[in-house]
Amino acid sequence: MSDGGQRLVDPLGTGPGYAYPVKQSNGMATAALTCGIVGILVAWMPFVVVIGIGLGVLALVFGIKGLKRSSTAGSGRGVAIAGIVTGGLALLTAIVGVVLSVLLFTVVADFIEPGPVDTDITECRLDGRNATIEGTLTNESRSERDYTLFVTLDTQVDIITFDDLDAGETVEWIAQVRTRSQLDTCRPTLIVQGPFPFGIEMDPIQS
Repeated sequence: MSDGGQRLVDPLGTGPGYAYPVKQSNGMATAALTCGIVGILVAWMPFVVVIGIGLGVLALVFGIKGLKRSSTAGSGRGVAIAGIVTGGLALLTAIVGVVLSVLLFTVVADFIEPGPVDTDITECRLDGRNATIEGTLTNESRSERDYTLFVTLDTQVDIITFDDLDAGETVEWIAQVRTRSQLDTCRPTLIVQGPFPFGIEMDPIQS
């Protein structure tokens, strides 16, 4: 441009015909990184691992699309790559989640279903609120087993554990229960489960 015969140059280049490049948003890249991070956080958890796997796959898909879009959008390339990386890590972490899920399912199933077993009450004596209950437990399966016996009387519970019972082996047990009130008859209830998951021990439930 000129002013009074002098030529002036616009230092900012804001004259007619000049356009600034505008960067477009890259939502795919952001979604990829978000899915990848959340996937890593949950993929190791038993059973929740399914969600982690899904998020890991989504992170990879969104990351690849975000990487392609970054060339035209002018943004999001680094975020898209980070999404792809975290998505892959989420899928690797899911291996731990699968192993823990199988392990947890196995120990819980062993506790709920102890296998063939027989229990008998041979004697039950009342002394005020104190009850002494005796009986036997037989492993009727074809392999060595561990058991947990719950002896319940008047809502009070005594817990007895049996470890490494051979097939066909019979053991005697004695339970001590302090009832909530003085009873006229002694009619306990027996429930047999497998070993407590991960070796957790419980104290008798009595108040």
